[in-house]
Amino acid sequence: MTTSSLKSNAKTRRRATVSKTPRKTNERSAENLQRGDEDLTQHLINLLQQNINPWHRDWTTFFGKGPHRNIDSGHEYSGSNPAILELWTALRCYSHPLWIGVGQARKHNWMPRKGSKGCAIMLPVQITYRKRDQDGKELKDNDGNSIMGSFGTFKYSKIFNVQDIHGVTEEAEAKLQEKIRQECESFTPLEPTARLERAERVLGAWSVPTTWSGNKAFYSPSDDRITMPGQDQFLTSEGMYSTWAHEQLHSTGHKSRLNREMGGGFDSVTYAREELVAELGAFLVCNRLQISSDVLNHAAYLKHWIEVLKESPDALRKCLSDASKAANLLCNVEEENPM
Repeated sequence: MTTSSLKSNAKTRRRATVSKTPRKTNERSAENLQRGDEDLTQHLINLLQQNINPWHRDWTTFFGKGPHRNIDSGHEYSGSNPAILELWTALRCYSHPLWIGVGQARKHNWMPRKGSKGCAIMLPVQITYRKRDQDGKELKDNDGNSIMGSFGTFKYSKIFNVQDIHGVTEEAEAKLQEKIRQECESFTPLEPTARLERAERVLGAWSVPTTWSGNKAFYSPSDDRITMPGQDQFLTSEGMYSTWAHEQLHSTGHKSRLNREMGGGFDSVTYAREELVAELGAFLVCNRLQISSDVLNHAAYLKHWIEVLKESPDALRKCLSDASKAANLLCNVEEENPM
């Protein structure tokens, strides 16, 4: 047998070995999730290091163009995805809240512009696997069939903002621009008075009592009570409601509700994490209510958030999950997958 034949056979054997021992689906999923976590978290850290809070904005950022949604299906992104898409918007200065997947774009003869990068959102997935005993032996039922297990998790999926999409032909480009125009014009925001009335109705229905006195806004876990400055002390009504939403988000973490860890002083990671959850949750609530999310954060908050994010790659995803659950509880909304 020639040397080249030996090398060829060795390569064949190596390929065969690899094909017989593929990585488990859940392992690949975990690795992909970790890469997505690291990427998204680093982007947020980069913004915070510039003293930019992507969730501190006026509702009119998109000039009445509506919520983040899919331009092809009309689906409005829910769970924590509005907060994620707001982060991407701050990073890349998008002016449209309209998004689309590559496969969807191809149906219309559209495609991403050369050099553009997709934005990762979270999608729920169900992972199935063969159950094994403590010794690693596969478990079987009475008929000899593998006993399967499953668990829910999330994966990152890339979508593109319409500013990064173009038509392959002039006709396709014209249809794309017309679709963008129609989508933006079809959204009719609530009148300011109606938005404030809805905010009062939703936040006023929350079970935790609020005392309106003094000049500080805070939530006391020991008393399970919110304290807010007098309403006449706020410069704007939306500023008052967004601050109230922030403190109400803290109250969702009480041990009788979502039971988040809420102890620690101002400089502690626990305190900073809870503030990040409240900030994210308040943005999600204000986004639903169509009011400004303009709670003022001192630069020290942003610094402490960076410390939280650097603790582990999945810190942001876990904060987003907690914030989404809290926002759903506060707004009395049940979502099958709160991410």
